Amino acid sequence: MSEPIPFDSRITRNEEIDAILHGLTLISGVTAAAVVDSDGLVTHIRRDFDVDTDALGASVQIVFGAASRACEHVRQNKVNIVISENAGGLIMLAPLKSGLVLSLFADKDAMLGAIRFELKESIPALNRLL
Repeated sequence: MSEPIPFDSRITRNEEIDAILHGLTLISGVTAAAVVDSDGLVTHIRRDFDVDTDALGASVQIVFGAASRACEHVRQNKVNIVISENAGGLIMLAPLKSGLVLSLFADKDAMLGAIRFELKESIPALNRLL
């Protein structure tokens, strides 16, 4: 069994996770960044709009799970990033450790390449903290 994490360490870790998510929302066009656990619960979120986090978390896990199964069926190994381009914007989902998913939401004028780059750069730091 692992040692309990001291409360002060948890606060610091959560502040670091929130800082990373905040940094992602500073990218032009990004409107929200969230970490969703394997049960579809939003553990951390930064956003500039109201959203039902329960519905959001469940939807993220459903979409990510479906994309993962599709990759398995066509023998493309693991999912790196799931991108959904929509009439009003885009959604990017990337796996983190322990079944967690990093989710970014952006408006339709956002630059996909810049967001994708920053998302991939954030993954190691988030994995270290989670």
